[in-house]
Amino acid sequence: MTNRAPSGKAQEQALQQKLLQVPVFARLSGQYLQQLLKAAKPKAVSAGASVWSPGEACKGLYILLKGQVKVVAEGKYDHPVQPIASLGEINALTQLPYTDQVVAVENSVLLEVASGLFEQMLLANTNVCQLLCRNIINVISDQLQVANERITQAQGDRQGLVQRITDAEAEVNALRIIKLR
Repeated sequence: MTNRAPSGKAQEQALQQKLLQVPVFARLSGQYLQQLLKAAKPKAVSAGASVWSPGEACKGLYILLKGQVKVVAEGKYDHPVQPIASLGEINALTQLPYTDQVVAVENSVLLEVASGLFEQMLLANTNVCQLLCRNIINVISDQLQVANERITQAQGDRQGLVQRITDAEAEVNALRIIKLR
């Protein structure tokens, strides 16, 4: 028995199943996912190259299929993204310019759904639009929870550092008193 490569239909169905695991696409119908995949164009990005940079106009919604990218926020915070994941969904929905940068950590393959096509698909089906908006709100909510946890952690770290500085200042002052005697 020989191993055959999966047919185009089987590959598309497998990709649809993977897309349903992405929070933005959760609970979408197979028909809509099929339309999304037909509208998407593959985009290869070399390691070190940017998918987008801050200030650029939104090009569309991206789906990371292979490789790894990182989201660099304000030039400081790196957030790694592994397949299969969506990128740029908020910008695709709002049509606002990108505020962060996405850089390929390794050679990567993404699907790009152009902004205009994405908008047409949303306008064509209000149920899908509502579901996607709810899913995106859930994604934003999860991101805010993670950010709040990082802030809480940073505040705890800051309090610990303030206490260490206070203790060190007290020790230095005690040494100065001993030295003056």
